[in-house]
Amino acid sequence: MVLVNALYFKGLWKSRFRPENTKKRPFVAADGKSYQVPMLAQLSLFRSGSASTPNGLWYNFIELPYHGESISMLIALPSESSTPLSAIIPHISTKTVDSWTSMMVPKRVQVVLPKFTATAQTDLKEPLKVLGITEMFDPSKANFAKIIRSENLHISHILQKAKIEVSEDGTKASAVTTAILIARSSPPWFIVDRPFLFFIRHNPTGAFLFMGQINKP
Repeated sequence: MVLVNALYFKGLWKSRFRPENTKKRPFVAADGKSYQVPMLAQLSLFRSGSASTPNGLWYNFIELPYHGESISMLIALPSESSTPLSAIIPHISTKTVDSWTSMMVPKRVQVVLPKFTATAQTDLKEPLKVLGITEMFDPSKANFAKIIRSENLHISHILQKAKIEVSEDGTKASAVTTAILIARSSPPWFIVDRPFLFFIRHNPTGAFLFMGQINKP
């Protein structure tokens, strides 16, 4: 018997990305090839910052809050396009990400971010066995008589599936988003056009609900 636990996350942005600003733009994937992908875009007030690894590789990060601000998405990528994402990943830990919150400052930024959907599947069997939950996996000890009549049933796998969808969607009451301004005097850009890390964080507790990397949207 296989148990499946499905998680689905589709957050509503505090500051909505206007659909009319979504355009196909180049994204240089981990394989070095450039792909035209739908990119969200908006000019708004976001908290952002930068830091460096011990060996001097700089990277940028930005916080995109969801409606209610109890949950945010954090995005990080190398400052230089010539620096591969793999070069900074070994230096990114939970403690590192927590430190970003005190380093970020609010400022008007033009954000360009690819639409993407990320899915993942994890077998929780071994982690549960490490915690001492073993009988339900053992054919000779498992007993599900109280919930099902079939005999000799045991659990072979516990699969947890997660799905994250990032799009323009936001709440009707979200802050007004200004259309992108393309001018020399415009605010700084935060363009996510190459592999990046994302973290979905519960701000009151600092717990990470999801995290991952996108090499090609």
